[in-house]
Amino acid sequence: MLRHMKYPLFITQHGELRRENNALVFSGELVKRVLPLGQINEIHCLARVSLTSGAIDILSEAGVPVHFYTTKSDYKGSFVNDASPRGKLHLAQAEHYLDGEKRLYIAEEIVKGMQNTMAFVLSRWGVNPVKLNSVEVSGGSVEELMGREAELWTHFYRYFGEAIGVEDFKRTRRPPEDEVNAMISYANAVVYGLAFSSAVKAGLDPSIGYLHSVSERRHSLPLDLADVFKPLYVFTTVKALVTEKKMKKSDFTKKGKAVYLSREGKRKLLEEEHELPFYDGLRGEAS
Repeated sequence: MLRHMKYPLFITQHGELRRENNALVFSGELVKRVLPLGQINEIHCLARVSLTSGAIDILSEAGVPVHFYTTKSDYKGSFVNDASPRGKLHLAQAEHYLDGEKRLYIAEEIVKGMQNTMAFVLSRWGVNPVKLNSVEVSGGSVEELMGREAELWTHFYRYFGEAIGVEDFKRTRRPPEDEVNAMISYANAVVYGLAFSSAVKAGLDPSIGYLHSVSERRHSLPLDLADVFKPLYVFTTVKALVTEKKMKKSDFTKKGKAVYLSREGKRKLLEEEHELPFYDGLRGEAS
């Protein structure tokens, strides 16, 4: 018997999650809906969403993590109820980080995965990524591998720019300075959140990565994992939105030099990126 598939739920409207009559309910600015917990494996709050104690209880019982982002799409934090002991796994994970040879091997595999995913995506676009494929993704240190990663992204950005008809495409962050970069930054944040959730569900410590060093600022393991999947999920999505002209000027907002997605723009990107059921924050429809 096939198991019923569960999907991530994305909330793009400000509101509150609470428990009513043993059900999880979202109350937003424009709508109130009962959420089908049996179909949800994680929730991503891409707007200002608060949780009542009742909602925390029902989410804990269902084992559904909730991830929060700022309105500018930066990952903020998570509610995860996992009481399972993971000591041995976390010790092994730390051992592989502290052992230089083991860490280098894992970091190389991550960079190889990035290169393979980039090449696969470009081949689907009809591009022969000669320069990208020529990058040697081995190195004598993690720092050297980080340089290889940067070189891969430089080539990939150039190929991506050509694919969407933008000469000399430049990646801008914090803040994104044009519509294409606004879409990339937002989609990157979502993929980071999904990678974080996957690491936690696997019982791994998200703070211990291998290509990205342990940091006080961000969890490094999701950064490692997300980079492998960004070409497939982020750039394929953005290319489709640009080349098929699905985005309008009203799907973006400007604040000085910064460009961000509007609520409707976020909805369009999520729909294109995942093609999964998610909560429509404007219309209040579950699809």
